[in-house]
Amino acid sequence: MIRDMRIRAAVPADVAAITEVFHACGLMGGDIDPSSSLYSLAVQGEKVIGCACGEVHEETVIIQAAAVLDEYRGRQVATHLVRAILMRARANGCTRAAVLTSEHPAFFARFGFTLTALDDMPQKMKLTTDFLRRFGARTHYMCRHLD
Repeated sequence: MIRDMRIRAAVPADVAAITEVFHACGLMGGDIDPSSSLYSLAVQGEKVIGCACGEVHEETVIIQAAAVLDEYRGRQVATHLVRAILMRARANGCTRAAVLTSEHPAFFARFGFTLTALDDMPQKMKLTTDFLRRFGARTHYMCRHLD
């Protein structure tokens, strides 16, 4: 872990920094609105070095992205960001967490996520043309209960 790193909730003034981290990691920024989703930031000094986003749908939080700048990878930054999202989701009444991942199923398995049949996917996450374009056919749907 990085010594001076802090994890905090994002605020609207962080949109530019979130966009910068997402773009540096090859992710689309999209409509970033920290007031409507659960965004957590990893900050070292004044620099945002990582970001995770979760969107709440009823009692389920969907982890949409976890991004860490290259020079800070391998130091458990993403681990702390995902834990923060899960903790905030639990505090907001969520009882379940879900994630779609094509490259990192082992990472999410460390948090208790397990591969889940696509038939169990909530309607809001069903396969669409946009989904297939964004994630591809090798995407894993993973879930876990929030205790």
